[in-house]
Formats: sequence, structure tokens, C-alpha cells
Amino acid sequence: MPARIVYVDHATDIGGAEKSLLDILTRLDRARFEPTLLCSQDAEWLPPEPPAGVVIERAFAPSGVLGRKRDQLSGGLLGSKGDLAAAARPVIDLWRRFRRLRPDIVHTNTLKSHLLAGAAAHQARRRLVWHLRDILPEGDALRWLLRAARIFRPRIIAISEAVKRSLRGAYEDVRVIYNGTDLSSFHPAENRDAIRQSLGLAAREIAICIVGRLTPWKGHRELLRAFSRVANEQPDLRLLVVGEIAFWEDAYEAELRELAAALGIGTRVSWLGFRRDVPDILGAADIFALPSHDEPFGRAIVEAMACEKPVVATRSGGVPEIVVDGETGLLVSVGKDEELAAALRRLVSSAELRREMGRAARVRALSLFDVTRTVSQVEALYGEMLAGL
Repeated sequence: MPARIVYVDHATDIGGAEKSLLDILTRLDRARFEPTLLCSQDAEWLPPEPPAGVVIERAFAPSGVLGRKRDQLSGGLLGSKGDLAAAARPVIDLWRRFRRLRPDIVHTNTLKSHLLAGAAAHQARRRLVWHLRDILPEGDALRWLLRAARIFRPRIIAISEAVKRSLRGAYEDVRVIYNGTDLSSFHPAENRDAIRQSLGLAAREIAICIVGRLTPWKGHRELLRAFSRVANEQPDLRLLVVGEIAFWEDAYEAELRELAAALGIGTRVSWLGFRRDVPDILGAADIFALPSHDEPFGRAIVEAMACEKPVVATRSGGVPEIVVDGETGLLVSVGKDEELAAALRRLVSSAELRREMGRAARVRALSLFDVTRTVSQVEALYGEMLAGL
């Protein structure tokens, strides 16, 4: 019989963690594994037709601790005695579900579910996997997570060496499995001219693109400031901003638009919002930029590389594990506007360099970061756990 794997993700909106989980659920070998997903009652990230063969239980009420949008430990779940008391209710509910479902493995996908579903799995004597997708700074959240790990004894998947390092060596049973992406839709655009025309790009214009949630740590402010420096020298330059506001930062997009206007580049920035045609937009662009702070991995970077785009990104988090500086893109220091502008300027000024780095980027993306590689490594971990290794 296939082993039953129960996945737990509390998120309402879609993010990289949910996209990655859907990739796993879609491709999991049904001859070996039987997946069940426990999610929020208003999980908007589920597609209209969920992956075939996945049992879905909408387990978490929006008003409850696991139904809240923000995946925060310190100041949220761990912020008060009231929150801790409220957390006991979903733990009991999850324990009852695990007793009923009798999973061979519980696989948690978010910080809150690591603690709450982890506690329930521990009490139900179920094998446990934490899929760790965040770089946690020193502080209460990290201490709580490590304290729970010592009690629950999960196998931990870290999505990059940087995420693994953030545990400070305090927990040893950690395996790095990169966030693979379904790259079948990400390739050099066959109808590039038509896509550019639909985006209002002139043939002569060089387009820089950023894809990601509008949240401060993604580095949009720095990119706008650096872009303005280069745009003052290069009249045929455009910036495409793809993404919507993050869970709790309603005013951030307005702040960014005001900054662009103050820098005098308001008419040269296209705010495209959430898009389902990201491969097309990447195909229309010439350069991909993501000057983020402590990016745990960088799924959007991999997608851009698969589209043969050279990357300008920061030398922090998991990004240097993806981008080879000087070969598939250019890496800069975090928060250094002049350095970021210099990297953009270098690529803007050389079409040949863009082509060379883009070709190398696609080769690297396909060889290291395709989703089939990720799923096979996750399945191998499950096999070891089931065999008692």
C-alpha cells in the first residue's frame, strides 16, 4: 500500500512556499505515496482543479491562530498568553485528525504549522518533516523553533544552505533540497516582439524586470533608486514591476509609486501587479533584477534564468547558490544603490554580455533547479524515514 503523507499549510494567499508544495503534490509518485492536504478554509492558493489524487481537508478557520494570514512566530503566535492558549485548540484538532488519518509522515510547510502541527504529530507519534523556507534571525522565534525541534525530532528540509546556516548548527538533522520549479513553461520567448508590444515596450527599449511580492525585504526601494541613476543616462530604459502587496503591507505599493515619482521615473515604471503570464513577461524583458535582503532561495530568479535572462541580485541568503557571479549574472552588496546601479549599467550597455550570461543562466537553471529533481529528493527522504534510516 502507498504510504500516507499528510501536508499542513495554513496560508490563505499564495506564496513561494505554496507554489513549491503544489509542485510536490502534483508530481508525487502515487504508486508509493498517498497525499492529503490540511489547509485553511479560505485558502486562495489552491487551483480551481487541485492536483489529482490529493485529499483536501479545509481544516483551519480564518479567525483562528492557523487561519491568520501572517506567518509570524515572535509577536504573533508567541506574542501573549492568550495566543498560546488559543494555539492549544488547533493542536488538539490536528491531533484528532492525525489519529483519524493515521499518516505515515506529517509534512509541515509553514512556520506556524511546524510548531502547532509538529506538536500534534509528536503527541500522535507520527513521523515529522519540517519544510523550512525562512531565514530566521537571532531572537525568540529561532529559539522557539529550535526548542520545538529538540522535542519533536523532525527531519528538516532546508530550501538552501543559507536557510540551513540560519539554524546556527543547533540542529543537525537538516537536509538541503533546493526549491525546484516546473520550468517547462519558462524558456526564451518565441513571440517576444508581440509580447513586448502588448506591454507597451518599443523595439529600442531595454526592459529590466522584477518579480516578487511588494514587500520591503525584496528590495524594490533600492531597485527604484538604482534604476533612476541608470535611466538618467539611458533614455530607452523601462522597469517592469510584477507582484502585489504582501499580506499586511497595504501602504507599500503607494509608497513605491510615490518614490518613483519623486525620482522622476514615474512614467518609465510599469506596475503590472499579480500576473499569471510571468513567463511571457520574462521573455519580453532583457534583464532580471532582485536586490532582496536575505532571500531564503529565489524561485523567481530560477524562472528568469530558465528564460535566458541575466540576473542582477544581492550577495545574500540563498541567492549566491543560484547565481554564479560574472557567469550567469552579477551579484552586489545588500542596500548599496550605487553598486546595484553599476551592475545594471554594465548589462544595459552590452547586448552581447546579456546574451552570454542568459545562455549560461538557462543551462544552470535546467541542470540544478528543475522540479523533478526536487520531488525525487523529497521522495528519497520519505523512503529513508519509512525504512527507519
